[in-house]
Amino acid sequence: MSLIEAMTMAAGLAYLVLLAWQARSGWQWRLALGLLLMLWLLAADSLFWLGLGLVAGALALWHQRRPLPALEALDGQQLRGRTRQLLLLCWGLATVQYGLHVWQLGQGIPPWLVRPDVVDGFLPIAGGLGLRAWLEQGLTDPHHPAATVTVVVLSLSALLLGRAFCAWFCPLGLVGEWLHGLRSRLLPGEWTPPRWLDAVLRGQKFLVLGFLLFIILLAVPAAALPGYLASPYHQAADMKMGAFFFNLTLISGLCLGWVLLLTANFRQGFCRYLCPYGAWLALLGLLTPLRIRRDPARCLRSAGHDCDKCSRVCPSRIQVHQLIAVRSLECTSCQSCVAACPRRADALHLGTTRRRLSPPRLLGLLCLLLLVLPLLSYGLLDLWVSQTPLADRYELLQRLPWLSH
Repeated sequence: MSLIEAMTMAAGLAYLVLLAWQARSGWQWRLALGLLLMLWLLAADSLFWLGLGLVAGALALWHQRRPLPALEALDGQQLRGRTRQLLLLCWGLATVQYGLHVWQLGQGIPPWLVRPDVVDGFLPIAGGLGLRAWLEQGLTDPHHPAATVTVVVLSLSALLLGRAFCAWFCPLGLVGEWLHGLRSRLLPGEWTPPRWLDAVLRGQKFLVLGFLLFIILLAVPAAALPGYLASPYHQAADMKMGAFFFNLTLISGLCLGWVLLLTANFRQGFCRYLCPYGAWLALLGLLTPLRIRRDPARCLRSAGHDCDKCSRVCPSRIQVHQLIAVRSLECTSCQSCVAACPRRADALHLGTTRRRLSPPRLLGLLCLLLLVLPLLSYGLLDLWVSQTPLADRYELLQRLPWLSH
């Protein structure tokens, strides 16, 4: 595991510590904090202690210059924005590190940067097949275990929190928003496709998801799973994925062009129309009890005001002001609608019919599921770091153009 990954996971733990420490009456959070620290002592190695030390040192220096605010008092949208920017920075550094690692490997130079295993999170087929092999045959994938862990933690987050990962953690969504913003400055105006075309375009991500599920569940028979996980094609899956985009052919160039076209032209174009992970999380999110809910008794519309601020700010174009509970597959729990609701009304919240989930606590649950669980899988189960020998990766890189199923 690389230092960037260790610091990212340590930042998630540090956030949970701050959240639990500032919970005045939240004994549940403090109990959870105690359990987390016990697990940390069992799981962490010297690299994680270094990462935690760097994160704690940075927070201490920040606190000296500007005292850390109470988390529950933070503006939810600002908290979401800062979280996404920090994670994009971490993933960007990991991407550069991976590119340098592969470049040095291709030049025959022993890489002085380790391979960041977080890149395996972009291999849904490898993760799905690894999870299937583990559930059906008790086998663990030694070459891309981080892909399996990613599929598990993302699925758990969707079952509990819906598509919150898309709005709070996903780096591709933030890059897509920046591309759309750049297009809007160059060619002003918000472009919205007709309803029929929007439905057709949204169907793309479910088609891609269906294709991936076909490969994961049907294309590889159970008897062939061990052989596939040991195959050179599977071992080189991350490098094959990188070569698809960086060594452009006509087909990959057309695919990339279509992605950029939809992303730049339409708000949340990639998330809404193309992302298979988003489609998977949306389907699992149908089971979560946590939803954006509107209290008609509090809503200003019940007092005769023609208020639709919640719907106008919704990046997914959901008519929130007409709903009691949002069950749309496109809702990402970004809580933009909650922030836009006039404070004197306070008619919207994320949660169940009885309890509200504040933005800081939503982020805390995401950190627990998506940062701390991978840390524990690494420390307690030894599931994160690829076991493919460096010499084998060099050989696979040389054979990359000729590798096939």
